[in-house]
Amino acid sequence: MAEADPSLGGLETTVGFVLRLAQVAVFKDLLASLKPFDLRVTDLSVLMVIEATPGLQQRVIGEMLRIQRPNLVIILDQLQGRGLVRRDSVPGDRRSYALSITPEGADLLRKAKAAHAAHCRKVDEALGDLEQERMLAVLERIAAI
Repeated sequence: MAEADPSLGGLETTVGFVLRLAQVAVFKDLLASLKPFDLRVTDLSVLMVIEATPGLQQRVIGEMLRIQRPNLVIILDQLQGRGLVRRDSVPGDRRSYALSITPEGADLLRKAKAAHAAHCRKVDEALGDLEQERMLAVLERIAAI
């Protein structure tokens, strides 16, 4: 008996499924772009936020990037262990740390951001005529569900 052609059963017409396929493709390419720097997507995100807002507390970064506290602690431990970020005490709050990027972290991030920019150009090319601003606005509305 011959096997029937496989079907996605209608999944291919749902936004969530196609969005997931797109996310997997984008992350696969981004991971490949970041591999030479031994960075994961979350590492890059954390470094970019710290660079943009030095002195930010861990809790705020976790909230911004939607990273659970225990996972963020592991990420920051690894980045600090590599000498890429520094944790400084927050005056008046012994349980909190203010984060800053080290000179080594800034140098690595500069290179990683160039690779990230090349990756972003690929994504923009795939969008074609669809305006990036419009696409981001739609994705932000979906993310707010």
